[in-house]
Amino acid sequence: MSSLRSIPDTFSGADVFITGGSGFMGKVLIEKLLRSCPGVGKVFVLIRERRGKTGSDRIDELVKVPLFDVIRQNCPKVLDKLVPVNGDCSQLKLGLDDASWKQLENVQFVFHAAASVRFDDPLQKAILLNTRGTREALEWASTLKKLKAFIHVSTTFSNCELAEIEERLYPAKMNWKKSIELAETLNTEVLEVLSAKLLGDSPNTYTYSKSIAEHVANDYGKRLPVVIFRPAVVTSAEKEPLPGWIDNFNGPAGLAAGCASGVLRTGCINMKAHIDCIPVDVCIKAILVAAWLRAHASAEATIPVPVYNCAPHKHKSASFWLMVDEGIRLNEIFPVSRMLWKPSFTNYCCMSAYYLAFFLYQLLPSLLFDIVLRTTGHKPMLMKLQRKIFHAVVTLGRFNAEWIFHSDNYHGMQKEILEEDRKQFGLAYMNEGITQYGLVCHKGGRRYLFKDPDSTLPQAVIQFNRMVWLDRALKLIWYGVSSILVYIYAYPLINCYL
Repeated sequence: MSSLRSIPDTFSGADVFITGGSGFMGKVLIEKLLRSCPGVGKVFVLIRERRGKTGSDRIDELVKVPLFDVIRQNCPKVLDKLVPVNGDCSQLKLGLDDASWKQLENVQFVFHAAASVRFDDPLQKAILLNTRGTREALEWASTLKKLKAFIHVSTTFSNCELAEIEERLYPAKMNWKKSIELAETLNTEVLEVLSAKLLGDSPNTYTYSKSIAEHVANDYGKRLPVVIFRPAVVTSAEKEPLPGWIDNFNGPAGLAAGCASGVLRTGCINMKAHIDCIPVDVCIKAILVAAWLRAHASAEATIPVPVYNCAPHKHKSASFWLMVDEGIRLNEIFPVSRMLWKPSFTNYCCMSAYYLAFFLYQLLPSLLFDIVLRTTGHKPMLMKLQRKIFHAVVTLGRFNAEWIFHSDNYHGMQKEILEEDRKQFGLAYMNEGITQYGLVCHKGGRRYLFKDPDSTLPQAVIQFNRMVWLDRALKLIWYGVSSILVYIYAYPLINCYL
């Protein structure tokens, strides 16, 4: 290592380029960079036009979310450093025009976080965005004369067919150049026919394309300062800038929100399995520390490319059992306002039982509720939502397991951080325990996903208690009617048989 400067000093005056800036992690990365490294140069964000909105419009919307409240209150002028760059990672040359290439020529740090995280994307789309997009980003980065670090954001599940994942590159599932050639030359239908054969043990196109993309990063790492950073399941912010902040229903947040609203009531999960969650604010600090370390490393350190598994220690990962049990408890104390029924969750040990329970306790009530909505002039919504839930359960079936993630490189970064940077960039997390972090996540989901301010809690508690009594009354009626029917029809048959 050369003489170390602090992390804010390292980024001071340096231009930064970010792909995936409109995503969950991308937003937190932008916010943390601007707030904790206010001397940073320009922060270029690759963003495509969407639904008639320009890149500038989308950046304006991006910084309006509560995540940026602290910056708006304390140092709003740093937001002027954000510069939208029209482009698209699924296009050649990132969709950049000549003027943009010229504009970006002084970039020193690149954070490539853009990816399609949908598990059911066609193979062609996944390769063009996740694999070829990585190649295009690295090819562009190779023209930068001042480049200090290129952080390729991958995933700990890129090789999830293995039970134990080390911080190293695994054998390629396919030559990345050949995979891009197939995606560019074959039409979608033909490639879909071949996808089952190409995927092999990979459970979906997301993990497959991300695994191949790591080899793109590794090959370019022979001449560029590349880092492969693999986050585990990224969840709500633990502390900064807003405890519990989250903006999507992916992963555990979707499970928690579904249960809290009473929409999700059944599942088929290995309840003993632990889910490896890492708070998004901790993950982003680690990404910045990794970039800082790479910027201070000698040129010879490019081979092998550093790999970081950003995964928690096992004693800081929660089992599904604990997550569901704590979720039900917290829903009684901090219920949401938009609740369709009393929150509950029943797990089934086999898919056949789950299918039956899903039909009886989720699909059928949703159908009846949608009929009521339609007859009263409202737009039906629950059947569509239940289809998404069912699809998610089937798609995520392969991930109903437990992995061992080696993370010595990741956890070792804590020792490298300078004393002056530990307050802003220290990687300690969940020091108050998993259940306390669960409380933070629950409150954050209520505030930022359900848009439920804390002032609505008293009324939500009253509504929850009503739901409890209504649930008990209907169960009592159901069991009473069932008992009468059994007595009327089954009892005579039993007497006749005896």
